[in-house]
Parts: sequence; structure tokens; C-alpha cells
Amino acid sequence: MESYKKLKIDSFDYYDPPENYQPPVQQLDQNKVIEAYKTLIMLKNHMFKVNLLLSHEEENSTIAELNNIKDELLLAKEAQEKEIASLQKTQDNLFSVNRLNGEDIDKLAKAYHEQDRKWYNAKLIQIDTEEQEADIQFIGYQEVVKMHAIFIKVQPIPDSKLFTVGQQCEAIYSSDGRYYLGTIEKVTEEGYHIRFKKNSNREIVPLIYLREAKKQLNDSKKMNFEEMDEFLVPDNLKILPTDNEQQRQAKKKKIKAMKQTFKLSKITKYAQEKQSSWQSFSQKISTLKPDLGQKAESIYRQKCDQLKE
Repeated sequence: MESYKKLKIDSFDYYDPPENYQPPVQQLDQNKVIEAYKTLIMLKNHMFKVNLLLSHEEENSTIAELNNIKDELLLAKEAQEKEIASLQKTQDNLFSVNRLNGEDIDKLAKAYHEQDRKWYNAKLIQIDTEEQEADIQFIGYQEVVKMHAIFIKVQPIPDSKLFTVGQQCEAIYSSDGRYYLGTIEKVTEEGYHIRFKKNSNREIVPLIYLREAKKQLNDSKKMNFEEMDEFLVPDNLKILPTDNEQQRQAKKKKIKAMKQTFKLSKITKYAQEKQSSWQSFSQKISTLKPDLGQKAESIYRQKCDQLKE
């Protein structure tokens, strides 16, 4: 096991951490923070079970009892969330706050390496919903590791409509678990046939290993803002009933940022149109005014000259 850890650490030194990740502050009591997150997941798991019982229960007295338990769990959950915020001195979640579901098996996840204090791409192999633990496999490594739910951030399944033949995208390379720019050469039942730009290697990867290329995503957003009369939420950012809390918050942040960019683009466009209109007006006025370097001739003088002739 020690050799495995060393191998992981040596290899992970070459792995770039995910965006927007802030590692826990050194002076925090890491153990207390971790235990607080685990308690929160436990409360959420109990709430899930109570809701499940409520959905099947028909006896009024039992329903009332379950609702009381649910109310107590809600209060406990809120108190636990406040304790976590107090312990880590920030409202941002350092770890996952979502319980694991059975349907999360085989999905892509960000898994936290405690010794490195970084998140890496991994695949969910097996899930124990009762203990809220899962067997995960870091992409690029054979060994399977057991982790608690707080160290696992399940990633949403990408929209297949965004990935077509000939399109550039970013795909996870199976040897090291990192995203690289590549081109989709074809799509079959086996998966997406990717040719990576960096080394021209080819691999067949599943949909969950794909994401939009950053430059392409930014360019498309800019183009859409210039053409849009009103802001419309992209299909891939619409909040779905199946989204967990982490996915909802991530989408909301992206939508908020896009709205701000949209407003700024409209303000800039309005200012440019006003400037262009003023310049056009100024040019018209200048053609009507006499040259300031010359004295304007009297219309009476012009009339007299004509009579003399």
C-alpha cells in the first residue's frame, strides 16, 4: 500500500488541479472539518431514508411520526452546515456535501487525494449507500481505493449533442487521467474515437470522458452574446430535476457570470452605436457650416454683384 501511495504522489505531481479548486487552509483542524462533513452526509442519508418511507407509507400516525423525524433532521442539517462554515472560515464547500446514489456507479468523479490535497479524475466502481462509501479507481491506475462520499464529487453526464464528428473537444487520456485537446474522428457503439492533438495518439473513450474545448466554448459564448436580443440560458446549463445540489450551484454560478458578460456586451454595443451616431451627425453638421478660416459673404453682396453683371 505504501508503494501505491508513493507512486500516486509521484505521478500526481504532473497533474494539473481542477479549476476553481482551493485546497484546505493549513491552519484548519483538518480532522474536525472532515468529521463535520461526514456527519452532514450521514444526516442527509437519514433524510433520504425517511423520505423514501414517507413515499410508501399510508398510515396517518406513522406519516406524522416520520414528518417529525424529518423536521428534526432538517434542523440538525442546518446546524451542521453552520458548524462547517464556522470551522473552515468560508461558505465555500471544501468537500462534497452530496450523498452517493446507486445510479452513480460507472460515472466520472473528482476524487480527493488526502495526502496531495488535490482532486483527480476517477471512476466510480462500487457504492455502499448505507455507509456512504465507494470504491473508486483513479483514471490511469489499476488499484481500486475505498473512499467516503465527502471525498467524491460525482460529475454530470455531458450532453451528447455537443460532441459530433469532426469537432474539437477535450478528452481524458486513459494513461494519466488528464484532459487533452483532441478531435472526434467518429462515433460508434464502442464510444468516441479521439485523435489527441498533442501526440496524435488515438483512443476510444466514453461520453463521460469528454468536455467542451475551452477556447471553442468561449468563442461560441461571445458570438451568441453579440447576436442575442435577450439573454437565454444554454441548454447544457438548464437546471434539471436530476441535478444534485453541487451541479445546481455550479450551473447557477456559470449562468450568473454569463448574464454579467451579456449585460456588459449590450452596454458596450449601445455605447458604440451612440458614438457612431454622434460621429455621423457631426460630419453632417460640418458640411453645412462655412469654413471658419474664411469670412462668410453677405447674400446682399452676392445679389448686387449679379445686378452689376
